[in-house]
Amino acid sequence: MFESLLREDHCDCIGILGNSIVISSLVQLLKDSKRDVEDINLIAGVLVDGNGRSSSDFEIPIYEQVEDMLAAHPEITMVFELSGDCSRVSKLRRTLPTSITLVELPAARFFLKLHATDRLWIACKVDLMQTQALFKCVVDQLPEDILIIGSNGMIMDCNKHFSDLVGEDVKDIRCKNPLVYYESLATVCPIKDGVVDVEAMTPGKREEFLLSEADAEGKMHFFRVYVYPISDEQTGNVVQIVVMRRNITNRTLMEQRLRQSERMATVGELAAYVAHEIRNPLVAMGGFAKVLMKNKSIDLDGHQKVEIIFEEANRLDKLLKSILNFVRSQDIEIVGFDVNKEVEGSLKLLSHECEKKFVKIELELDPRNPVGQGVPEQVKQCLINLVMNAMEAMDGGGIIKVSSGVTGGRVWLKVHDDGPGIPTEMRGRVFDPFYSTKINGNGLGLPMVKKIMEDFGGDIELVSREGEGTSVSLLLPAAMAVA
Repeated sequence: MFESLLREDHCDCIGILGNSIVISSLVQLLKDSKRDVEDINLIAGVLVDGNGRSSSDFEIPIYEQVEDMLAAHPEITMVFELSGDCSRVSKLRRTLPTSITLVELPAARFFLKLHATDRLWIACKVDLMQTQALFKCVVDQLPEDILIIGSNGMIMDCNKHFSDLVGEDVKDIRCKNPLVYYESLATVCPIKDGVVDVEAMTPGKREEFLLSEADAEGKMHFFRVYVYPISDEQTGNVVQIVVMRRNITNRTLMEQRLRQSERMATVGELAAYVAHEIRNPLVAMGGFAKVLMKNKSIDLDGHQKVEIIFEEANRLDKLLKSILNFVRSQDIEIVGFDVNKEVEGSLKLLSHECEKKFVKIELELDPRNPVGQGVPEQVKQCLINLVMNAMEAMDGGGIIKVSSGVTGGRVWLKVHDDGPGIPTEMRGRVFDPFYSTKINGNGLGLPMVKKIMEDFGGDIELVSREGEGTSVSLLLPAAMAVA
């Protein structure tokens, strides 16, 4: 502020009248000011206390009289009278040329106070900017989406992660309704006139909920959303809300795998019991039913009932075998094999079934004949299972695309159908044992495929969008090329 006043009046040459302490202090002050204001020049001074100090003790020339100072330095355009002597002030008013401005002690004190206040404000501003920059740097680098909702229910600010996610600049996101981005906020926040009623939030009560979304490719992602009300320290009323959304997809998938492992252990115990207690009488029932079917003394109605018993016994036997195969540990030999060859062999087995259900198979196989690691027969079993599922999903026929390729060190086989897709609420359970949406399904098809793939270091990936079909990919470790 002080330097600005000097600059505006073009007072770049100054003379001082004052005692030794005042002159030394002002010399140092204006010396510090030169770091920011280079056109202020402190020229000379007049020592009024006569304490016998040598002129060499000061960083400017010192004179005994004002006239001597002005004569030696005609470039001086402003004189600071800092002694407070009224007679000297009166004399200076009479004798100073009109081209030289006289600044008396009260005015000088005022200017110096403004200067000190200005420098303090600048220091506070710099500290605040540094704190703000640090806070913004930390918040912007957090991998969570962060929104700040103001008292009017509109977005006040957000971090860079959220801005990048929605593809909008921060300035464009401000003042928008947060429900545009998070409709589910309405489940934990009071709503009034279509916006979040911030003042109605309970102070200090944190809310949270789970959220699942499908991305543009149809892959499922899981999030946990936290809602923090911010209260005014004086009134205690909620004035802002901080919303943070954290991606917990990896953790959720790990938890699902853990739950599936626990189910597998339970299924294993159940399968051992079923094999011991049920299979023998079941085989006996099927055998006797087969004998009765050949008995000509039984009428037609009786034959039909016996046939039903025989078919149901066979169906239960197949289910039992599926369960045992699902939980049984097997010693497998992992080898490298041409995945395209296995695709062609599998589709030959299914050609008749495809014709019967009016399904057309389109192949998009990698011409480089990628080589994956695994058990060829088991991979063929998985592929047949996926194609059969795709055919069942397309009631009335359609197109199934089977493709292969290599991405990121993995060989993949993809089966895509143009059926109705899988509803969002069902996608998280399709690999759970015994979960099925089919009338006669046993819920072991996809879990079996997943287990087979994981047994030799592979994986399975499902992508589905309602109304646009489903894609299931088998991900195999790529075999090293050997001469």
